[in-house]
Amino acid sequence: MNLFTRSKQHGDNRPIGFLRRYNILPFASMILILAGLSAHNYFSQKNVLLKQLETDNINLVHSFHAALTRFEAIRKAVNLQVLVKNISLELEIFEFRYLDRNGIIVNSMFQDEIGRTFDRPGFRETLQKPDELGQFYTDNRDMTPVLAISYPVYANGELTGIIDLAVDISDLNYMENSLRDAAIRHMQRDIRNLLKAIAGSITTSLAVYETLDYYEFLRNFTDTSKNLKQISIVAPDGTIELSSDFLLVNSTANIDGPARIFSGIFLYEHGQPVYRITAPLPNMSHGGAHEHTLLMLVNAHEYAKNNHALLMTAVATTLAGILFAVLISYSIYRVNMQSVKQERDRLEREVEARTEEIKRLSNTDPLTGLSSRRYLEEQMGVEFKRAVRYNHSLSMLMVDLDHFKKINDTLGHLAGDKVLSEVGRRLGKAIRETDFIGRYGGEEFVVILPETHASDAAQIAEKMRELIAERPVFFEGRPINITASIGVAELNSSMTNYEEVFQSADKALYISKESGRNRITCFNPLQTKQPV
Repeated sequence: MNLFTRSKQHGDNRPIGFLRRYNILPFASMILILAGLSAHNYFSQKNVLLKQLETDNINLVHSFHAALTRFEAIRKAVNLQVLVKNISLELEIFEFRYLDRNGIIVNSMFQDEIGRTFDRPGFRETLQKPDELGQFYTDNRDMTPVLAISYPVYANGELTGIIDLAVDISDLNYMENSLRDAAIRHMQRDIRNLLKAIAGSITTSLAVYETLDYYEFLRNFTDTSKNLKQISIVAPDGTIELSSDFLLVNSTANIDGPARIFSGIFLYEHGQPVYRITAPLPNMSHGGAHEHTLLMLVNAHEYAKNNHALLMTAVATTLAGILFAVLISYSIYRVNMQSVKQERDRLEREVEARTEEIKRLSNTDPLTGLSSRRYLEEQMGVEFKRAVRYNHSLSMLMVDLDHFKKINDTLGHLAGDKVLSEVGRRLGKAIRETDFIGRYGGEEFVVILPETHASDAAQIAEKMRELIAERPVFFEGRPINITASIGVAELNSSMTNYEEVFQSADKALYISKESGRNRITCFNPLQTKQPV
């Protein structure tokens, strides 16, 4: 019997083909068409997802470039050498370095000096006589005549550092003595103006510069970026110079040379789906040239899940048959649309939650959990306006811990942080739901008491003072006795802004300090002291 034709049977004169009899060709055609359509749909949707993943991560790379550029700008802005260069008054600065009060070089034009002790002859003896600092002298450094000065930097009346500055005066050697002396006097005046210009900001600049750490920057960027698992900066030879994963630094990245354009690939790494990105990193002053490569690993779990769902849908569509093709296609469409809607809703909720979290963090002091200074000042303004408008009472407390600097100096800043955290907790027990309390700065706390007269505010202040002093704070098993001085002030008709209430409370606090500490003083404009 022929496979494709059959003999006539029982008077049937028409040859019946095997494929026709069992509808193999139409069925196979429909299966192939449906499989083709399903395959086309699967790969099209996969490409759309991949393209969307690529687009999202191109935006992520652009965001990182912008953040890194800003980070570099901040580092450059607070660099002492840039500061000196920008305001050098056209002086030929030969050497510049900043020393701590023990003579250790903290910042210098010469990087290999940082961390060493300044060894200029006679300098150690000068440190023992701070009054001799700030005097000009001529010196020879590296065979070059210079006009030098060791300029003291003070903070709160204490020596915090020393600026060593040397200006090249070799050009003055060819002048007549009278002209040379006049030029040196003019140069001394310019040098003092320069030193005065940088001394006030040098300590702050150093503190900011030391906190700008590339590892922390990369780590914070990964922590705050959705689905970003790892970010690294790769040198032209393939060595990882910087990374959010500290263990990867100085290891070799698995990339084929420096990246010229953005490139992304989906793969599984350690069993987890990731989207691996390489992109050029141009014009960055972190040490890399234009050949440095940005390497990112992004969590692609959502893409893998959607890709798997698309594949299963294609197989189910093929098996279901042509009768269900329209229904299945429609269902896939609805599922995809629902997924997009859910993802959009989820992202919107996440953005709202992130916004609220950022707002909460900006309004909260991270150490004590109390309100931040910025939030306190906002509430001061709001409560002041409300009290003035409706002729209501308003009081304010200024709380300052006694001898707090001694705790930091003797036991360390960790002990000081423990004391501040515990005091914040105790102060929170003494306030009402309508009151506001926050850390104003250092060891100072501010309490805003709406609808409260000075007499009632003094009772609340006394309760706070007792809560602070009733028992010590324990740090590493060691008790720390603490007390606080408190100033109380009430809004009166002569005050025109909330700063006057604050200043009154601050004056009362000063009186408490001057009167022996561990006490409360209510501000009275008619008296200089009125301790309670």
